[in-house]
Amino acid sequence: MNPITGVRLLLLALATFLCLNPSTEGRKSKSRFTNIQCLNYNESYCIFEKCKLNLLGRGRVGAYFYLKLLQVPIDNAWINWSIYRRYNGYQPFIYNISTDFCQLMKNVNKLSFESLVIGAIMTKSNLNHTCPYDHDIILDNLEFTDDFLKKLPLPQGDYKIQLRFATYKVWRVQVTVFFVRDEL
Repeated sequence: MNPITGVRLLLLALATFLCLNPSTEGRKSKSRFTNIQCLNYNESYCIFEKCKLNLLGRGRVGAYFYLKLLQVPIDNAWINWSIYRRYNGYQPFIYNISTDFCQLMKNVNKLSFESLVIGAIMTKSNLNHTCPYDHDIILDNLEFTDDFLKKLPLPQGDYKIQLRFATYKVWRVQVTVFFVRDEL
């Protein structure tokens, strides 16, 4: 076989493979909430008035909760962030850390997992200032979009993000949000 013909056949085979193989660049991903769970550890401290997912439109789901604070002001708060991926049950995935929430709200590091979650939450909640918190906490129809994952690309699958909040080193509430990431 002529070397030029061999190169042409190789290029033709490569072009055919690239045309027939679905590229990930042409695919669009779709992420959406599938469930939300709000757990209260101490009902004398706060109460979840509402905790639900709302259908916002075709294929669009928003997370909503209303947390009524019974002991205000809150000037000492901690948060534990963790993300899980479902394999055979939910397994820890990438991230699990606790931080001082008041300090975090003063100095948000733009390149951290916390900033991704806080940035998303601040667009639809009244948690958009530093401590003290002397009012009820409301998250109003936060919609999970792929824009949240620009800095943290996740493969397709089922996930949950668990946020546990503490004041004065005592865990008070836990909010767990389940979401799915699909490739279309």
